[in-house]
Amino acid sequence: MASPTLLLVNKFWHDAGPSGGVGRYVLQEAEDLAGLGWRVVPFAIDDGDARPSPWGAHFAPARDYRSPRWSRRAPSDALALIWNVEAARRLDALLRETRPDVAHLHNIYHHLSPSILPVLSRHGVPIVMTLHDLRLLCPAIHMLRRGRVCERCRGGRFYEAVLGACVKESRAASLLAAVETAHHALRRLYRRHVWRFFCPSRFYCDKFAAWGWPPDKIEHLPNFVDLDAWRFRPPADSGSYLYFGRVSAEKGLADLLDAQALWERSGDALMLRIAGTGPWEDHLRRRLAATGPCRVEFMGPLAGEALHAAVAQARFTVLPSAWYENAPLSVLESMAAGRPVAGSDIGGIPELITDGRDGVLFRPGDAASILTGLKRAAALGPEAGAAARAKAERLWSRSAHMTRLREILTAAAATRA
Repeated sequence: MASPTLLLVNKFWHDAGPSGGVGRYVLQEAEDLAGLGWRVVPFAIDDGDARPSPWGAHFAPARDYRSPRWSRRAPSDALALIWNVEAARRLDALLRETRPDVAHLHNIYHHLSPSILPVLSRHGVPIVMTLHDLRLLCPAIHMLRRGRVCERCRGGRFYEAVLGACVKESRAASLLAAVETAHHALRRLYRRHVWRFFCPSRFYCDKFAAWGWPPDKIEHLPNFVDLDAWRFRPPADSGSYLYFGRVSAEKGLADLLDAQALWERSGDALMLRIAGTGPWEDHLRRRLAATGPCRVEFMGPLAGEALHAAVAQARFTVLPSAWYENAPLSVLESMAAGRPVAGSDIGGIPELITDGRDGVLFRPGDAASILTGLKRAAALGPEAGAAARAKAERLWSRSAHMTRLREILTAAAATRA
């Protein structure tokens, strides 16, 4: 019997820079399913960081959507964001060559666009899609307005994102994103063409259903952590705690700095270390230089053993997010390493943390509540780290996740016949 073929679609075919955790997941999925006997065919954009692939010649040309600006290419870039004709054309050629049994989509909007969905359907390829964020509900990917959660776009009122300049703090960028969201919503592109949606958190399952998406097409598929890479390390007698991840507004780092300043005034504060980079790094550095707090260290972007060592040196890790997080990998990785997590009580985070046992929860955006959470986390004993590791082993193993994913992909492929 011939090996089944999976078309694996994500806008990035790498885990560098903005690709982040989604890119890392996609590469791990490709590796594991290939090990289970599947032929994995990637489709992405050719952005310079794309990994080598026998099918790389079919990748779509990259377009730069990082910041709103005017150029001679702006009109064509705007149209491609809504409906990328070239991506559809290249995918059509790739499908004729590879004839996949099923397609697994991740983040396709902006760079690839829903133009690829009718192409897949025309070739009879069943589609499953993982919902990593809220972009299919709201023009603002993080569903934030001026730094706080906002659901004013519910019911198709996407103009609210324009009024609030919710995308990149730009009315122009918000208008373009609103047109994009309205376009796929009015044509029901994702609902019509996708066979099953995966949500890493139950919170996202409930949120999409509450916004009118069909519950029978939504399935909870938890994220996983590589337990072999993230090994348990005994608690360190550490005078620091760690944030690691993207340095951006939605992560609530400004609120964390406020809490750290309050802690330092009491005289017994741990040092905060920040590992990562992102669009808010310069802003936070300037803020620290002007007003403090003082016991903060920027470690820059870390990966591999350097990141594992930084986590091992921390008493606990922190995730002060202001947005509806899905199932953040930083929480899973911390707990796999035996480090409790102090996290915001928002989105999917409280599904991962048992308050007082393997971490603590606090109110997002509230410096006093964050400070209370930090102090409680600092006071947790070594049993909290052991409980965190045990939970990771019980709930988030990579092999169990991939076994379940293979079952779903096989069931989806069977619908083609």
